Amino acid sequence: MQPELMREIITIEAFDKWLIVFTVFGFIVSIAAGLLWAKKLTHPKRWLLGGLTGMLLGFIFPLIYALWRFYLWRIRIELDRDFIGLHRFDVLIGNLLIFIFVGAAIGLFLRVYIHWLNCQLSQGKR
Repeated sequence: MQPELMREIITIEAFDKWLIVFTVFGFIVSIAAGLLWAKKLTHPKRWLLGGLTGMLLGFIFPLIYALWRFYLWRIRIELDRDFIGLHRFDVLIGNLLIFIFVGAAIGLFLRVYIHWLNCQLSQGKR
């Protein structure tokens, strides 16, 4: 009796295809949600604000995919150059710093945008 070989639950290629579908679907749904939110507003520029908000939130999905592809590139295996990125400490720390920086930049940008959006909405109520 031969032991069963261990197999991956999901392959990188399958996850990549799933993530592409998730990216496209998420982008479209974000824009639609922004426009549905705008429908409830009474602001004179509600469609512009709703579409802009939905589009900005939708851009998070392509960013997720881009970070995934960047991560795959960082942990690549190149045997001819003796490079195995997953087993290098500098790659691990670099990935950690890059993802922290990107997350902080997104958080800062969203904070500034939400403040601007609140100012726009409060001006429209006058």
